[in-house]
Amino acid sequence: MAEEVTLNRRESLDRRGRGYYSFRSRAAIPCDDENNIIGIDCERLSGLTSESVDENDDTSANADDGFRRGLSSKVSEGITRGTTTVFQVIRRALHEGVVANMLLQNEKEGSALASLDDNNDSSAIRDSTPHHRNAGKYTVIAFINSRSGGGKGMEIFKTLQSLLGNEFVIDLNSCGPGQMPENTLLKYARDPAVRILACGGDGTCGWIYSSLDKVWSNILGMKGRVHLSDQFKDHLPMAIMPLGTGNDLSRQYNWGPKFRKYMIHKSIISAVADADVMGLDRWRCLILPMSSLGEDEKKYIPQILCEKDSSNHDPNSERTSLATMTELEGMLHDEENNPKKGNKFVTESNQPSTAYFDGLFCNYFSLGFDATVLFEFHKERVNNPKKFTSPWRNKLVYVEKSPTGIRAPKLRKRVQIFVNNKEGDLVKLKIPKDTRSILLLNIQSYAGGNHIAPKGTPDDGLIEVIFVSNLIRLVSTAVVGPVMPYVLFKVRAQTNRVCIRTKCPLHCQVDGEPWLQGEAVIQVKFHTRNAILKKSSAVMNCGCLSGTDNVVVS
Repeated sequence: MAEEVTLNRRESLDRRGRGYYSFRSRAAIPCDDENNIIGIDCERLSGLTSESVDENDDTSANADDGFRRGLSSKVSEGITRGTTTVFQVIRRALHEGVVANMLLQNEKEGSALASLDDNNDSSAIRDSTPHHRNAGKYTVIAFINSRSGGGKGMEIFKTLQSLLGNEFVIDLNSCGPGQMPENTLLKYARDPAVRILACGGDGTCGWIYSSLDKVWSNILGMKGRVHLSDQFKDHLPMAIMPLGTGNDLSRQYNWGPKFRKYMIHKSIISAVADADVMGLDRWRCLILPMSSLGEDEKKYIPQILCEKDSSNHDPNSERTSLATMTELEGMLHDEENNPKKGNKFVTESNQPSTAYFDGLFCNYFSLGFDATVLFEFHKERVNNPKKFTSPWRNKLVYVEKSPTGIRAPKLRKRVQIFVNNKEGDLVKLKIPKDTRSILLLNIQSYAGGNHIAPKGTPDDGLIEVIFVSNLIRLVSTAVVGPVMPYVLFKVRAQTNRVCIRTKCPLHCQVDGEPWLQGEAVIQVKFHTRNAILKKSSAVMNCGCLSGTDNVVVS
């Protein structure tokens, strides 16, 4: 009779889609690296069961997977009564313990079981690498360059290992074939309760997002455009521990302007677990050079802009599917830009280029004097790395290079710019005659936390186009803009696509990575939207945004 009742209960659970064995395989049971239950002698348990049960008894399969806290009391009770065998007691304890745990978890709002069932992600969990939760109901995976953080990288690396576990802290400095960030993230991509902690600057964040593109391309196809997937669009959201110089992305999402020593305490893990999932638009930058580039010219092109060859591309290739490439190539041969017309800013092309550059960015793109200053700073950092040992020294060198921006040329006769209108057609945007820099802003934190535009959000699928006249105007706006909004720059366009035709060599930068760009067509277009974590203002201060060194939440 008892066996019949048990079977009826299991059949009832199965009809609800939360079967006994289905739940038992998903239950959050603490396991070690070998997938054995912590605190249980699995070999001894296996020996007991093999002596008492027939191999064909399906109710004994994977019995140790369902071992719960009520087991010891049930065993003691059965032995005292002397009416059942050891295995029967174990089996009954397994069943009653798992079912009771399931019912208790169903009563808790926001429990792992309820969350998985409500989102229909149980199949995704079964496909993920088995792992335990190291941050409450979440698993946090941290990526850090042990050589970064002004010499504090190794200390942070070891501290995070003690907080999260060695297997959940990845040193980017040791990456290699088969050990890249995407190899790790692919194992956890299907689990909605996994979160990322990127320890570094904006470049590190861009690297992790590039790795996520490969993960989602592997799982979804669609060139990694995860925002098109209802199931995975909020998976693997990223929090930030700011270890860079500008840390604009960290500032935008409330993780702070710079690293502070209390960020390596347990409170940062709590902040990651309590953070809110938001969206971050990412933009595709495509560059079609007018002429072939030499090795010296390619040296400073950012790594996020990969060089590709278009000589053998077909109409269905990545290059042509991104946008109407014949439209862009037509700009390269515009009659207005013919050197024979007497335009002194247009240079002769040595030979047509079959190469193009393609990559994604998160924060901003600019062309003009600000990129010139950044380029001089970057060259100095490459040639004299010993001068760049801390964020403060970096900023001092940046100030030293600022005068180069004052001598930057006006852009009106050197650049043409086109934007998509509401109908999706490219229209020409008039450039004011005193413009020396063109900014395309995705986030509202520019060049180290400066707020210079009155509108725009990083998850609306639109990028803001701003014209800047000179360095002094930019600096004054950055200083007084937060308290005097009327001095902020006017947004000339909000669009999902921008095309820029450069007629002579000009400095460009994308997410703080500068280079010297010759004659070319540059296209910036919305590509995808990734999940990112915004530090919740409701949680206690962990030092990520403000506070004193004495504020630490345990």
